[in-house]
Amino acid sequence: MGPTHSSWPQSQQSLESVPAARRRPPWWLRVGKRLGLAMERWLTPPPGVYILAYHSVVDPGDRQSWENYYRKGEVTVQTLERQLATLLTWMTPLPLSQVPALWERGGPDRPYLVVTFDDGFENNRRLADAVLRRLGIPATLFVNGAFAAQREVFYRIPAAMLVGMGHAEALSSALRAALPEIPWSSNPEELFGQTKSRYVPEIMESVVLAVFAERIGPWSDLGVHLSVEGVRALHQSGWEIGNHTLGHRILSTLPPLEVVRAIEENETFWRQAGVPLIPFLAYPVGRASDVHAGVWDHLQTRPELHGLFCGGGVNVRASRAEWLRFSLGGAQRRGEILERLHVEMARTRASLSA
Repeated sequence: MGPTHSSWPQSQQSLESVPAARRRPPWWLRVGKRLGLAMERWLTPPPGVYILAYHSVVDPGDRQSWENYYRKGEVTVQTLERQLATLLTWMTPLPLSQVPALWERGGPDRPYLVVTFDDGFENNRRLADAVLRRLGIPATLFVNGAFAAQREVFYRIPAAMLVGMGHAEALSSALRAALPEIPWSSNPEELFGQTKSRYVPEIMESVVLAVFAERIGPWSDLGVHLSVEGVRALHQSGWEIGNHTLGHRILSTLPPLEVVRAIEENETFWRQAGVPLIPFLAYPVGRASDVHAGVWDHLQTRPELHGLFCGGGVNVRASRAEWLRFSLGGAQRRGEILERLHVEMARTRASLSA
């Protein structure tokens, strides 16, 4: 029996509730690691679809100004190449658009690798594209029309720059004026955390961008996101392009009508720009708490549209509204990468048996 309106997102909620003890590598993997690389052929990841989620890709020796302050979810270009080259020794790469067809043929018969990038960062074109071409791996880029049109920038980036450059008090003061019911901190690290944990759509974006413009300058000069032309160029070179909503608002904070607008207006934007989107929606942030029943209701009116989370897990069964994704973080060594794969599989199995 599949998820219902009241239980969705069932798989993602179960994954996030897996006890910490179940997140450790299985005992046999720990023993195998001690025995060395000769044991790797016995430790090949089990069949399933392993969808990786990446965001910003940086060159540590040539960082852009914003990359010095916003490092959440980033991976170096060297680490990206090491991770993907290692994964190719065990896995078969697959475009995201072809994932559902695996279950039409009975499900995955081996470990498959699917690579995705969120938020349409310009450094995906500048750095990641060459790595993917070299390794022959297809990728999907999830994009926001408001970012590509330079109407907005992902607000967490100017927020990170404000607190990192000594303007935490100015940001805190502006947030207190806009949202006086929230006890905004003046501590830079705590305040930056609050911009996510105390997020209020529209207000957070407008306050952060206004303070940035006043204290630092035009945020449009940062060059964070790919332009429409940049996204189009990646698509023409073979990247699949998916929907990440128009302006990256967390969907659970929006009323149902605004959820529909965020998804469908982004589709319209890219269709008018001549960039076709594959029928996959990556939920912004991607935890179970970042969606609500209104998102489920919309997906029921769009049976062709698939939804992806970003909170861990391996796809061992088809689930149109909650495909699972995870990050390898900064893992570089073969044993470390292999361990992460097995941990995600163990989490998945534990959540399915709960």
